[in-house]
Amino acid sequence: MKRKNHWVLFAILLLALINLSPSEEMTLDRPEDRGEAQPVTPPEAQTLQETGHIQVAVQMNESDFRRLEDMNRQFTVSHSVEVDLVNVPAEESYASFQRQLMKLGESPDILLLDNIWIRRFAADGYLLPTEGYYSGSLSGEVLSASLIPNEWNGYVWGVPLDVDPYVLIYDAAKLKQLGMERPPASADDWNALISAFKKQHSQPYLLGLDYRDPFAAATLLWQIGGGWKPGESGPFFAMKDNMPLSVQQLELIQPALLDSGASGADSWNKLSGGQLAMMIAPASEAQKHVHAQMKVWMPEVQPNLAAAWIQGRSYAVSSQTDNAEAAGLWISEMTSALNQMRWQEATGHLPVLKTIYYEAASNKLPDWTPASLAAGSGAALPASPSLPGQLEAFAPLTYDYLSGAITAKQYRGRLAELSQ
Repeated sequence: MKRKNHWVLFAILLLALINLSPSEEMTLDRPEDRGEAQPVTPPEAQTLQETGHIQVAVQMNESDFRRLEDMNRQFTVSHSVEVDLVNVPAEESYASFQRQLMKLGESPDILLLDNIWIRRFAADGYLLPTEGYYSGSLSGEVLSASLIPNEWNGYVWGVPLDVDPYVLIYDAAKLKQLGMERPPASADDWNALISAFKKQHSQPYLLGLDYRDPFAAATLLWQIGGGWKPGESGPFFAMKDNMPLSVQQLELIQPALLDSGASGADSWNKLSGGQLAMMIAPASEAQKHVHAQMKVWMPEVQPNLAAAWIQGRSYAVSSQTDNAEAAGLWISEMTSALNQMRWQEATGHLPVLKTIYYEAASNKLPDWTPASLAAGSGAALPASPSLPGQLEAFAPLTYDYLSGAITAKQYRGRLAELSQ
């Protein structure tokens, strides 16, 4: 009986030794057999890999959209995220976005919005605050002109992509003939320029702008009136003390204006041919019509004073999205410093990251870009949720006046009504 117990104990010890020995399957291969051993990814790390399927709705011209498609392809190569890009026609963009956002489950995950719409969409509950999906820092990192329109109710609601300020393109020789060594930078400068032009009668047009573009018209009003200072209430064209001056100056200059929107390429030919002294247009448009005689000027960005409209676009995430993390990852990639410089080179739209402006020359930014665009803080910008409605009222009214459909008196009266 004692011998039998010894055999049982021996068998148990033998089994224990076998279990403690590494098996063939658990033994790492030697380097000379199949190369260095590869570490196994822990299951919990695998769940952190980016996955998902998102839809991005934008409104761009074809060349810009093709550039975005290139950037998106680079993104999908290195990330496990499927991305559907949709280019919405210009005439359908915001109406289409609003219809989709109102229908649960039908909206895009990401929208590219003009900054004038960010606060409106946020106030209507259509957007997620950036804190819910964007891991980077926006405050202090991007231009104030881009960030301020995206702030509402204590949150930021969009990640800026680019800016496209309205600039003055001018013929220096023509301005010199009118007694100006540089573009007009104040209400007094504009008054002197208009007076000199009326005395000379050397050409039919002084300034070109697109009559249907409310941003160009607002820039002109701000320029000739000495700038717009935001108040506690009132739209961007309610310039309080200097509003009568702006409208009065506009009456004086109106006969010497050229509708560049109707004239198209002919207006740029007139500018390069010496038949037009100046043009107000977006910077991206100006860069398409480079000419030896033409120069570009943008006024300095001043706190609490708007002298030129700074148009911009931002990516925003729908409050209906099911994949906010993947959306934030895509936005971070599209707005990175490297992609912003590539975007500027391809589209002419300026970047929003301040660090790019600190080395403007090496980053190939236009030499007319004022340093104050990056350094300025608290710039005056019309950015209330009611801004789209204000523009909707201002645009046709101003077009009617500039094109001669209504009188200056009627225009003044309607502007006063809209300002209340």
